[in-house]
Amino acid sequence: MALYPSTGTALNLAKCHERAGKLASAWAAYQAAIEHNDETRDARRRKGLEALAREGMAALEPRLPRLRVVVEVAPAGVAITRDGQPVPDSELGEAVPIDPGQHEIGASAPGHQPMRRSVELVEGKTETVTLKLALVRVEEADAKGREKGDKVPAWAWATGGVGLGLMGASVYFLVDNRAAIADLKAHCQDVPGGTYCDPGYDFAADNARKNRDLGLFIGLGTVGLAAVTVAIVEIARTQAGKRRAARRATATPWLAPGAGGLGVVGRF
Repeated sequence: MALYPSTGTALNLAKCHERAGKLASAWAAYQAAIEHNDETRDARRRKGLEALAREGMAALEPRLPRLRVVVEVAPAGVAITRDGQPVPDSELGEAVPIDPGQHEIGASAPGHQPMRRSVELVEGKTETVTLKLALVRVEEADAKGREKGDKVPAWAWATGGVGLGLMGASVYFLVDNRAAIADLKAHCQDVPGGTYCDPGYDFAADNARKNRDLGLFIGLGTVGLAAVTVAIVEIARTQAGKRRAARRATATPWLAPGAGGLGVVGRF
Protein backbone atom coordinates (compact mmCIF):
# COMPACT_ATOMS: atom_id res chain seq x y z
CA MET A 1 0.00 0.00 0.00
CA ALA A 2 2.90 2.38 0.77
CA LEU A 3 4.59 1.67 -2.58
CA TYR A 4 1.48 1.55 -4.74
CA PRO A 5 -1.73 2.73 -3.02
CA SER A 6 -4.87 1.30 -4.60
CA THR A 7 -8.43 0.37 -3.71
CA GLY A 8 -7.78 -3.37 -4.07
CA THR A 9 -4.80 -3.28 -1.73
CA ALA A 10 -6.73 -1.23 0.85
CA LEU A 11 -9.61 -3.74 0.75
CA ASN A 12 -7.19 -6.62 1.31
CA LEU A 13 -5.65 -4.79 4.28
CA ALA A 14 -9.11 -4.14 5.70
CA LYS A 15 -9.93 -7.86 5.60
CA CYS A 16 -6.59 -8.74 7.23
CA HIS A 17 -7.11 -6.23 10.05
CA GLU A 18 -10.68 -7.39 10.58
CA ARG A 19 -9.67 -11.03 10.94
CA ALA A 20 -6.88 -10.02 13.33
CA GLY A 21 -9.42 -8.24 15.54
CA LYS A 22 -8.14 -4.73 14.73
CA LEU A 23 -11.55 -3.31 13.97
CA ALA A 24 -10.64 0.39 13.89
CA SER A 25 -7.66 -0.32 11.62
CA ALA A 26 -9.94 -2.29 9.30
CA TRP A 27 -12.49 0.55 9.28
CA ALA A 28 -9.72 3.06 8.38
CA ALA A 29 -8.54 0.75 5.56
CA TYR A 30 -12.08 0.64 4.13
CA GLN A 31 -12.09 4.45 4.20
CA ALA A 32 -8.76 4.50 2.35
CA ALA A 33 -10.21 2.15 -0.26
CA ILE A 34 -13.04 4.59 -0.98
CA GLU A 35 -10.61 7.53 -1.19
CA HIS A 36 -8.42 5.75 -3.75
CA ASN A 37 -11.38 4.39 -5.73
CA ASP A 38 -11.56 7.51 -7.91
CA GLU A 39 -8.42 6.24 -9.64
CA THR A 40 -10.18 3.08 -10.79
CA ARG A 41 -10.78 3.59 -14.53
CA ASP A 42 -13.49 1.02 -15.19
CA ALA A 43 -16.80 2.48 -13.98
CA ARG A 44 -18.39 -0.89 -13.28
CA ARG A 45 -15.38 -2.07 -11.26
CA ARG A 46 -15.23 1.27 -9.44
CA LYS A 47 -18.87 0.92 -8.41
CA GLY A 48 -18.36 -2.65 -7.21
CA LEU A 49 -15.26 -1.80 -5.15
CA GLU A 50 -17.03 1.11 -3.47
CA ALA A 51 -19.95 -1.13 -2.60
CA LEU A 52 -17.58 -3.65 -0.99
CA ALA A 53 -15.87 -0.94 1.05
CA ARG A 54 -19.13 0.60 2.25
CA GLU A 55 -20.58 -2.78 3.15
CA GLY A 56 -17.46 -3.55 5.17
CA MET A 57 -17.68 -0.22 7.01
CA ALA A 58 -21.39 -0.69 7.70
CA ALA A 59 -20.77 -4.14 9.14
CA LEU A 60 -18.01 -2.84 11.41
CA GLU A 61 -19.81 0.31 12.55
CA PRO A 62 -21.77 -1.21 15.47
CA ARG A 63 -18.75 -3.25 16.60
CA LEU A 64 -16.26 -0.38 16.73
CA PRO A 65 -14.78 0.51 20.13
CA ARG A 66 -14.48 4.28 20.53
CA LEU A 67 -12.37 6.41 22.83
CA ARG A 68 -13.12 9.97 23.88
CA VAL A 69 -10.32 11.93 25.56
CA VAL A 70 -11.42 15.03 27.48
CA VAL A 71 -8.99 17.51 29.05
CA GLU A 72 -10.54 19.65 31.76
CA VAL A 73 -9.33 23.26 31.65
CA ALA A 74 -6.58 22.45 29.16
CA PRO A 75 -3.45 24.44 30.08
CA ALA A 76 -1.27 26.14 27.47
CA GLY A 77 1.10 23.76 25.73
CA VAL A 78 -0.78 20.62 26.73
CA ALA A 79 0.30 17.48 24.83
CA ILE A 80 -1.77 14.29 24.72
CA THR A 81 -0.45 10.90 23.64
CA ARG A 82 -2.12 7.56 22.98
CA ASP A 83 0.16 4.54 23.23
CA GLY A 84 3.12 6.90 22.94
CA GLN A 85 1.88 8.63 19.78
CA PRO A 86 0.67 12.28 19.70
CA VAL A 87 -3.10 12.81 19.59
CA PRO A 88 -4.19 15.66 17.27
CA ASP A 89 -6.12 18.50 18.91
CA SER A 90 -8.99 17.83 16.49
CA GLU A 91 -9.59 14.42 18.13
CA LEU A 92 -9.87 15.75 21.69
CA GLY A 93 -13.42 15.48 22.96
CA GLU A 94 -14.45 13.30 20.00
CA ALA A 95 -15.36 9.60 20.12
CA VAL A 96 -12.62 8.19 17.88
CA PRO A 97 -12.61 4.56 16.64
CA ILE A 98 -9.72 2.67 18.27
CA ASP A 99 -8.75 -0.99 18.09
CA PRO A 100 -9.95 -3.18 21.01
CA GLY A 101 -7.56 -3.87 23.87
CA GLN A 102 -5.49 -2.03 26.44
CA HIS A 103 -4.40 1.53 25.67
CA GLU A 104 -2.42 4.12 27.61
CA ILE A 105 -3.23 7.83 27.53
CA GLY A 106 -0.61 10.36 28.61
CA ALA A 107 -0.83 14.10 29.21
CA SER A 108 1.78 16.75 29.96
CA ALA A 109 2.05 20.55 30.01
CA PRO A 110 4.64 23.08 31.17
CA GLY A 111 4.38 23.74 34.91
CA HIS A 112 2.04 20.77 35.47
CA GLN A 113 2.47 17.25 36.76
CA PRO A 114 2.42 14.68 33.92
CA MET A 115 -0.15 11.92 34.19
CA ARG A 116 -1.04 8.58 32.58
CA ARG A 117 -4.28 6.62 32.40
CA SER A 118 -4.92 3.10 31.12
CA VAL A 119 -8.18 2.09 29.48
CA GLU A 120 -9.54 -1.22 28.17
CA LEU A 121 -11.62 -0.94 24.98
CA VAL A 122 -14.14 -3.59 24.00
CA GLU A 123 -16.27 -4.03 20.91
CA GLY A 124 -19.28 -1.77 20.53
CA LYS A 125 -18.57 0.44 23.55
CA THR A 126 -17.38 4.01 23.94
CA GLU A 127 -15.02 4.85 26.80
CA THR A 128 -14.32 8.38 28.02
CA VAL A 129 -11.03 9.30 29.67
CA THR A 130 -11.09 12.62 31.52
CA LEU A 131 -7.76 14.23 32.29
CA LYS A 132 -7.12 17.09 34.67
CA LEU A 133 -3.54 18.23 35.01
CA ALA A 134 -2.43 19.51 38.40
CA LEU A 135 -0.02 22.38 38.84
CA VAL A 136 3.44 21.53 40.10
CA ARG A 137 3.55 22.70 43.71
CA VAL A 138 6.12 25.33 44.56
CA GLU A 139 7.54 23.15 47.35
CA GLU A 140 8.14 20.27 44.91
CA ALA A 141 9.78 22.57 42.39
CA ASP A 142 11.98 23.99 45.13
CA ALA A 143 12.94 20.51 46.29
CA LYS A 144 13.93 19.51 42.78
CA GLY A 145 15.84 22.73 42.39
CA ARG A 146 17.72 22.08 45.62
CA GLU A 147 18.52 18.54 44.53
CA LYS A 148 19.85 19.68 41.17
CA GLY A 149 20.89 23.31 41.25
CA ASP A 150 21.39 24.02 44.97
CA LYS A 151 23.69 21.10 45.76
CA VAL A 152 27.36 21.98 46.09
CA PRO A 153 29.03 20.30 43.10
CA ALA A 154 31.80 17.80 43.76
CA TRP A 155 34.27 19.81 41.70
CA ALA A 156 33.99 22.72 44.17
CA TRP A 157 35.04 20.51 47.09
CA ALA A 158 37.82 18.93 45.00
CA THR A 159 39.09 22.33 43.85
CA GLY A 160 39.09 23.64 47.40
CA GLY A 161 40.98 20.57 48.63
CA VAL A 162 43.63 20.87 45.94
CA GLY A 163 43.96 24.59 46.67
CA LEU A 164 44.52 23.95 50.38
CA GLY A 165 47.12 21.32 49.54
CA LEU A 166 49.01 23.71 47.28
CA MET A 167 48.92 26.44 49.90
CA GLY A 168 50.25 23.99 52.49
CA ALA A 169 53.11 23.05 50.16
CA SER A 170 53.89 26.72 49.58
CA VAL A 171 54.20 27.26 53.34
CA TYR A 172 56.71 24.38 53.51
CA PHE A 173 58.87 26.01 50.84
CA LEU A 174 58.64 29.36 52.65
CA VAL A 175 59.92 27.73 55.85
CA ASP A 176 62.71 26.03 53.91
CA ASN A 177 63.57 29.38 52.27
CA ARG A 178 63.96 30.97 55.72
CA ALA A 179 66.13 28.07 56.84
CA ALA A 180 68.41 28.52 53.81
CA ILE A 181 68.74 32.23 54.57
CA ALA A 182 69.58 31.41 58.21
CA ASP A 183 72.30 28.94 57.09
CA LEU A 184 73.81 31.54 54.76
CA LYS A 185 73.90 34.12 57.56
CA ALA A 186 75.43 31.63 59.97
CA HIS A 187 78.27 30.54 57.65
CA CYS A 188 78.92 33.70 55.64
CA GLN A 189 79.60 37.33 56.53
CA ASP A 190 80.27 40.49 54.67
CA VAL A 191 83.91 41.67 54.75
CA PRO A 192 85.67 44.55 53.04
CA GLY A 193 85.88 43.71 49.39
CA GLY A 194 83.23 40.91 49.36
CA THR A 195 81.65 38.06 51.34
CA TYR A 196 83.59 35.48 53.36
CA CYS A 197 82.15 31.99 54.01
CA ASP A 198 83.48 29.25 56.30
CA PRO A 199 85.88 26.80 54.63
CA GLY A 200 84.07 23.73 53.27
CA TYR A 201 80.64 25.39 53.35
CA ASP A 202 78.73 25.03 50.06
CA PHE A 203 77.15 28.46 49.95
CA ALA A 204 76.14 28.06 46.26
CA ALA A 205 73.80 25.16 47.11
CA ASP A 206 72.05 27.06 49.89
CA ASN A 207 71.80 30.16 47.72
CA ALA A 208 70.14 28.15 44.92
CA ARG A 209 67.89 26.49 47.49
CA LYS A 210 66.83 29.90 48.82
CA ASN A 211 65.93 31.18 45.33
CA ARG A 212 64.14 27.96 44.34
CA ASP A 213 62.06 27.89 47.53
CA LEU A 214 61.00 31.50 47.04
CA GLY A 215 59.78 30.82 43.50
CA LEU A 216 57.85 27.70 44.57
CA PHE A 217 56.30 29.55 47.53
CA ILE A 218 55.00 32.32 45.27
CA GLY A 219 53.85 30.02 42.42
CA LEU A 220 52.15 27.31 44.49
CA GLY A 221 50.68 29.84 46.90
CA THR A 222 49.16 31.91 44.08
CA VAL A 223 47.58 28.87 42.36
CA GLY A 224 46.35 27.44 45.66
CA LEU A 225 44.80 30.74 46.73
CA ALA A 226 43.01 31.05 43.38
CA ALA A 227 41.61 27.49 43.67
CA VAL A 228 40.36 28.06 47.22
CA THR A 229 38.75 31.35 46.17
CA VAL A 230 36.85 29.67 43.30
CA ALA A 231 35.62 26.92 45.65
CA ILE A 232 34.47 29.43 48.30
CA VAL A 233 32.58 31.48 45.70
CA GLU A 234 30.74 28.38 44.38
CA ILE A 235 29.86 27.13 47.87
CA ALA A 236 28.60 30.59 48.86
CA ARG A 237 26.50 30.81 45.68
CA THR A 238 24.90 27.44 46.45
CA GLN A 239 24.10 28.34 50.03
CA ALA A 240 22.55 31.64 48.90
CA GLY A 241 20.30 29.71 46.49
CA LYS A 242 19.10 27.48 49.32
CA ARG A 243 18.22 30.50 51.45
CA ARG A 244 16.28 32.08 48.58
CA ALA A 245 14.33 28.83 48.03
CA ALA A 246 13.47 28.62 51.73
CA ARG A 247 11.81 32.05 51.61
CA ARG A 248 9.42 31.19 48.77
CA ALA A 249 5.70 30.95 49.25
CA THR A 250 2.69 29.29 47.58
CA ALA A 251 -0.15 31.46 46.27
CA THR A 252 -3.53 29.81 45.64
CA PRO A 253 -6.56 31.71 44.28
CA TRP A 254 -10.02 30.87 45.68
CA LEU A 255 -13.56 31.72 44.62
CA ALA A 256 -16.86 31.60 46.47
CA PRO A 257 -20.34 32.99 45.73
CA GLY A 258 -19.94 36.75 45.80
CA ALA A 259 -16.34 36.66 47.02
CA GLY A 260 -12.82 35.74 46.06
CA GLY A 261 -9.25 36.09 47.17
CA LEU A 262 -5.70 34.79 47.20
CA GLY A 263 -4.30 32.49 49.89
CA VAL A 264 -0.55 32.70 50.51
CA VAL A 265 1.30 30.03 52.47
CA GLY A 266 5.04 29.88 53.00
CA ARG A 267 8.05 31.12 54.92
CA PHE A 268 9.26 34.72 54.67
